[in-house]
Amino acid sequence: MDILPVNFKVLWFCGAWQERKDDNIFVGCLHFCYKYAIFFLIYEFTIFEVIELIRSRNQIDELTEGLFLASTYVTLCLKYANFLLRKKDVSQLLDCLRVKMCQPRNSTEKMIIETHSRKAKWSALTFLIMSQATTVGFVVVPILSLGKDKWILPTKSYVPYSVSEMFPYVATYLQQTAALFYAVMLNVSFDSLVYGFTIHACGQVELICRRLRENIRASANFQKKATASIEECVRHHILMHTFVKKTAALFIWTVMVLFFFSLIILCTSIFLISKTKLFSMEFLSLVLYFSSMMLQIFFYCWFGNELELKSKNIANSIYFSNWTLTTSHERRSLILIMINSQKGLTFSNNRMFALSLDTFTWICKTSYSAFNLLQQASN
Repeated sequence: MDILPVNFKVLWFCGAWQERKDDNIFVGCLHFCYKYAIFFLIYEFTIFEVIELIRSRNQIDELTEGLFLASTYVTLCLKYANFLLRKKDVSQLLDCLRVKMCQPRNSTEKMIIETHSRKAKWSALTFLIMSQATTVGFVVVPILSLGKDKWILPTKSYVPYSVSEMFPYVATYLQQTAALFYAVMLNVSFDSLVYGFTIHACGQVELICRRLRENIRASANFQKKATASIEECVRHHILMHTFVKKTAALFIWTVMVLFFFSLIILCTSIFLISKTKLFSMEFLSLVLYFSSMMLQIFFYCWFGNELELKSKNIANSIYFSNWTLTTSHERRSLILIMINSQKGLTFSNNRMFALSLDTFTWICKTSYSAFNLLQQASN
């Protein structure tokens, strides 16, 4: 757990990640049961949310509220299944960042890596705290409503039995609370895992830029030894291209599904906020949920955009250095890096769907248009 420790500790806590297999058979069996108990809890809750959505299809207000959570959980189930089925690919991505050329070689390089590691850590923690605050809001609202004629559950989900008595109500309340808690933990971990890898790729690009400047300067001054050879910088640059492609191949289709459902979630969130009493606990919970969703999408697009800009900066680092004093062989290597860096490293599906600020703007505009249509339909 040396890379993205917050993400993998949370995934370990939820039973979805295990770096090393336990030698103890009892502990291994316990972990297996715990893992699939969480898996069953999430998928069972998602099925009940979809059933409730189908049951309330004729009432626009209830349908909107159902879409609100059902879309979130369906997206989570896809991300969850994708992660469990492709854990070996995730391990390969971690191994790419553990190779020798990706490790810092002096205090300056160590500072670059630590800066990006902290950025990945705090972005994940910020998202996690905001999301769990939303969960607290959903859980507290039913408690504040106790004593009234009707008992309210944390979420509006299909329940195939009566909850008018104490025991079934408490059992269902705890089950929904656990489903919300683990869903938030998993959802945040899967999402911040993607832009966590993107942030680390940005850090490696900064290392490449710095090493290129150092090696070109060393070559110009006829030094026999340099921090790393220009040829190694070429290999490092190719490794980062491979790393970004593997990351995109692993996560891009789940990100595309997430962005599609985010259009539904954002417009339904705004709609529900507009129908809720101002500054009530339910209102604050919805605002926090909406803010968390916006932050989630913004982090994807912001760090994807940052990766593209930083990777294009490699060509500028070479161009503004003293490259004219390098050897002809070194110049060919530098030209190869410059040509490859012109396109930039993009997190995309064959450049058809790219994580950038333009994509974030498009999602905001489309969500607002969908909200207007939803409001007109409600009126």
